Order: sequence, then structure tokens, then C-alpha cells
Amino acid sequence: MELANLVEVSVQFIKSHPEFACFFLFLWTFLETGLLIGLFLPAEKILILAAVLVSKGIISPWSFLFCGILGTFLGYTATYFVGHYFGEEKLEKNLGRFKLSKKEILQTKEFIKTKGKLAILLGRFIPVVRAVLPLLIGTFRIPLKEFSFYNLLGAILWVSSYILIGNLIEKTLSIIIRHKLFGIVLFAILFLLYLVWRKYGKNKKLF
Repeated sequence: MELANLVEVSVQFIKSHPEFACFFLFLWTFLETGLLIGLFLPAEKILILAAVLVSKGIISPWSFLFCGILGTFLGYTATYFVGHYFGEEKLEKNLGRFKLSKKEILQTKEFIKTKGKLAILLGRFIPVVRAVLPLLIGTFRIPLKEFSFYNLLGAILWVSSYILIGNLIEKTLSIIIRHKLFGIVLFAILFLLYLVWRKYGKNKKLF
């Protein structure tokens, strides 16, 4: 089974069995950075679905936050140690092993250079940077204690933002049901803004 199909299977399973949402939240948020899967398959779809279910009262918000934060925190930590083990020079010689391009590395390096420690907080909001960031930070040998502090804060901010996204989607869908024309226009605008954000996040620096 292809990886993309596994995401779809996870989504469908969560819809049918929301009591297992915590497991899938942890699994995908960990894999996204822990195995660099986020380079070509971000965990956003799982997070958005689960966040909508939170807004409907089907999933506990505390369960969503705990499992999502724990998964992405541990994923970042695992990838940090991989980067720490390889070091910057050895990593550049083994880009093929990690399925990374020189462009992705340079983009993330520039982001770290311009944002400093804030990169650990803000990097999760940029799809490609999110996956590569902890690997490069590990190669730079940033102290684990310092990294862990910003890693935890970044995990809290990133996962919590999906609670807001879930509520927004739920309210938008309610408006569409009650006021079809206005709702469709609003949904189209929000969807367009989301696509712009995704493109901006992949190709530009944040802020």
C-alpha cells in the first residue's frame, strides 16, 4: 500500500472510529518529522479532520492537544539526534539517503540564519521547512536543552493552531448550510487563501 493511501485509510478510520484519533494524531505527527515523511506527505490532513471533530465535540480537545504535541515533539527530537549524529558536512554528502535536495537544505539554512531560535517556533508552519528543520538544527549542534525548550513551545503553538482551524471550518460549513450562496463564496475565499499560504510557505520565507 502506498503512503498516500495510508493517509486516506487513516482519515477514513478516524471518521468511523474517532476514539482512535489520538493514536493516529501521534503516529502521523511523529512520522512527519521523525522519518521526514513531511517532505512529500504532511500530516495536515489528519490534523484538520481531527480538529473538525474536536469542534463537533466528538474528540476531546485535551486528547487532540496531548497526542499531537507529543507526536511532533518526539518526531523533532528524534530527527535532531539524527542530524547531531551526522553533522553538517556528512549530511551534505548523504542528501540522497534522506531524499533531500540542495535547494531544500539551502532554503532551511537561510530560514534558520534569518530567524535564529525563532526558527524552531515558526518553522512548523512552513511545510517543507517543518520536516527538514530539526535535522539541520541537529547538525548545527545546538544544545539539546535549548532545542527542547523551543521545540516544546513550537509544538504547542502549531498543534493549538489547528483547534482554531477546525472551529473555523466547522463554522464555515454551518454558514454554507444556512446561507448557501454567501457560504459558498466565503468558503471559496478561505480555500483560495489556504492555497496561497501553502504556496507561500513552500517557496518563501515566513515574515
